[in-house]
Amino acid sequence: MVETITPVVHGTRRRYATAVALHTTAATLSAAVLGLALGGIGAALGLEWNAAGVAVIFLFGAIYAGREAFGWPIPLPQFRRQVPEWWRTFFSPQAAAGLYGLGLGAGFFTYLSFGTFAAVAAAAVTSGDPLLGAALCAPFGAARGIAVAVSVNPNS
Repeated sequence: MVETITPVVHGTRRRYATAVALHTTAATLSAAVLGLALGGIGAALGLEWNAAGVAVIFLFGAIYAGREAFGWPIPLPQFRRQVPEWWRTFFSPQAAAGLYGLGLGAGFFTYLSFGTFAAVAAAAVTSGDPLLGAALCAPFGAARGIAVAVSVNPNS
């Protein structure tokens, strides 16, 4: 997917920059919407920041840190699939970049290689606050989106 959002594919730096901006914005937005929903679930369950919530967040963080550091066989909550490849042939390059951002920013709906987002999602739920959930999850989408720009060969 990343190789479809490069200066070579887009032809000019300006169109490439537009595609990266659309991709990053869409990824940030979809992560924020997911965080909003997770915080809403926490609110519906009556959760709020308290000692039990902090303990849950710590537990999730420790479990997934152990997964990464020690190879613990802890599954990731994810769909092990990629965003649809046909989007780049059916839609314009800019629309495809935005759609890829929407798909990747939501986190669990595509392949994840690290458990960091599971801990962030746990924090969004245990906050019991939709806006705080959005604020917690949005940086994940932004980081996934901007990764496209930092992964490009500067000689492209």
